[in-house]
Amino acid sequence: MITFIIDDKKVSAEEGATVFEVAREFGIEIPHLCYHKDMEPYGGCRLCMVEITENGFTRLHPSCAFPVKENIVVKTDTERLRKGRKIIAELLLARCPDVDSVINLAESLGVKEARFKKMDSDCVLCGQCVRVCRNVAKVGAIDFINRGKNRYVGTPFDLPSDDCIGCGSCNYVCPTGSMNMEHENVLRWRNLPGTLRKCRYMRMGFISHKMCPNNYQCWNCELDQRMEDLAKTHPIFILKDSRSKEKETIGNFEIRFDRFYHEGHVWVKRINGLMRLGVDDFTRQIIGLVDDMRLPSIGTTLESEDTLFEISGNEKTLLFYTPIEGDVVHINPDILDNPSLASMSPYERGWILTIEPMDILRVSKELLSGRSAKEWLKHEFNEFHDLVGQETKTDLPLDKPIPKDFAKAVSKDAWKKIHKTFFIKKRKKKRVKLHRIEDIQ
Repeated sequence: MITFIIDDKKVSAEEGATVFEVAREFGIEIPHLCYHKDMEPYGGCRLCMVEITENGFTRLHPSCAFPVKENIVVKTDTERLRKGRKIIAELLLARCPDVDSVINLAESLGVKEARFKKMDSDCVLCGQCVRVCRNVAKVGAIDFINRGKNRYVGTPFDLPSDDCIGCGSCNYVCPTGSMNMEHENVLRWRNLPGTLRKCRYMRMGFISHKMCPNNYQCWNCELDQRMEDLAKTHPIFILKDSRSKEKETIGNFEIRFDRFYHEGHVWVKRINGLMRLGVDDFTRQIIGLVDDMRLPSIGTTLESEDTLFEISGNEKTLLFYTPIEGDVVHINPDILDNPSLASMSPYERGWILTIEPMDILRVSKELLSGRSAKEWLKHEFNEFHDLVGQETKTDLPLDKPIPKDFAKAVSKDAWKKIHKTFFIKKRKKKRVKLHRIEDIQ
């Protein structure tokens, strides 16, 4: 348990809980707009900002995205915070002057009129619809378009989306009622021939096969009612926990579908606007137990394909290159204490570092995910076994993990070829200075 102070009260909370969650648990209400309990924190609306004092320094942080820490002091209602929230409320009221939920929120913060030029919009740009579609439904049919005051949520080129599965989760999480993707697609699907009129629960993956017999009037469907009763929320959130842990084995290499992949065998996971990076199961099996690392220092600015980090094990070394342009903002403290975590838990506790990307949307589009990641790893599996057979004149079993001492057993020349073939996909730009673990600590 972690002990800290919030609004002059000493409280205890589980490690990993956010300040926002703990505040709610103890009856402290913090204004918010983009938070949803069934989705990862976003911190976009800035209404939930709180003052946090840590090591003698007080800073503003979004409470929904800030994990509790030992001995921090949290203030949720100060003059500074009230002024900031009022400005945000005015901006929201200027953007959506006729939306009841925005009007009520503004009034609760003491704002009745906006001093800014009014717009005629019913979307507050909270991003809940985008996130539930991409991160929970795993579809990504909608996204933010344009920037500044011209920003809005839509489909590519504002055309009807063939990716939309009609689950209605975007409508469900929208705080203002502006999202109508489900309705628009239902009108289109009603004109499809019978064999293409797929039930939305089939599209979501709950059932294997069912054509809609109700002309997409889901309120007349017994299955829809049963699913609503079972979920007690939108049914898409039933899939959340299982999908976040989904994994599959390609050949004998494990792949996780809640993250992106770079062809140099670095995985990437989006977390609150940052990118967490680590090595994949392909790397883990090839090098065996990692016993040392060389890492960039916090604050290092990386360009695409710069050197990222180096890992060593079984008397061999692998050098990795970054798929992301940005700044190194965090290094996993557990990996500094125990580098072998990169082998023992490569997708969880063994993550290596976090980067603040220069362009998070571009990075997400350039990396591999889903079907493309599966096809790539299948190709890597086949090429690896072919190369090992050529270089060592022995055949590794296709249905079993690679021997733990594989790296130690292969020759230096064979290792160099493996490294060049699977980990150096592009010519490097520059070699970033990497430091020994003890120098970082």
